[in-house]
Amino acid sequence: MKNVRALTQKAFAGLAALAVGFSATTAMADPTQRKIITQGSHGASKIVKVAATQNPVARQLSPFNLAYMAYQGWFTEEGVPAASRLIRDYRIGRITAVDVAQAAVKTNRLSAETLQDSSYLASLDNQLEGLSQPD
Repeated sequence: MKNVRALTQKAFAGLAALAVGFSATTAMADPTQRKIITQGSHGASKIVKVAATQNPVARQLSPFNLAYMAYQGWFTEEGVPAASRLIRDYRIGRITAVDVAQAAVKTNRLSAETLQDSSYLASLDNQLEGLSQPD
């Protein structure tokens, strides 16, 4: 029972951190402006997206969030396996931090410039290493 409770707490903490990362990423990456149009006699409103004239802001995920997204299977269509297969393939060198970052770039979840950031890739590698460590 202790193992189940500990696993549940770890999973919840990871999901909470992922949600925070998504909200921060979405707030930074939204290249549109919103316009509120009031409708109806009760004041109900509808939010409509209006195209922005500015350049879109590059998306940026933390290495922690990116590693857990890969673990959860967000990049399986890009060739990055999920869960225990990700850990196994990382341990034997079949999957690297660069592979995970490239998959995130392909799905527009990470800016392409991040592939040149050795500090980011080293942090992502540390996160993947942490995932692959036995409990």
